[in-house]
Amino acid sequence: MLDKPSPEFADHAEDFSRRYAREMDYLIGDRMAELGIPTDQIGSRLPGEGHATYLPQERSGGGNDPAGGLTLDSGVFNPELLGTLPGNREWAKARLRDRVDAAIAHEHEEAGRGGSHVESLKHAPDTELPISEGGRHILRAMRPKEKPRR
Repeated sequence: MLDKPSPEFADHAEDFSRRYAREMDYLIGDRMAELGIPTDQIGSRLPGEGHATYLPQERSGGGNDPAGGLTLDSGVFNPELLGTLPGNREWAKARLRDRVDAAIAHEHEEAGRGGSHVESLKHAPDTELPISEGGRHILRAMRPKEKPRR
């Protein structure tokens, strides 16, 4: 644990996440269940560590494993996670609950689309999951803009 918070958002998010990893694991698992994620997709088995839905040491926002298991990570606490990518402003301003919902929906779509991040960006805003409107707003902002046909 750091004596005082790091000025780097990603470092601070990871430090906080490590301190509250157990609580976040429970909360993320509960939220996945509330959204209707199938039980066998809530979390992932980690070699030598057991089962987890929240990975505090990771910084990408979330992930999915080859079996379709979904996880979130310290990236959900980082307002600068998206950098200059589409949706960065919406992500930075969003409530944690909306970031969590957006990340769960994105990872759910990605797992269901053969691991395609690009396809997830296109389809996650229309997910059948009952995510918050704020989460859907983030996902719409992240959706790639269609180029005009010539």
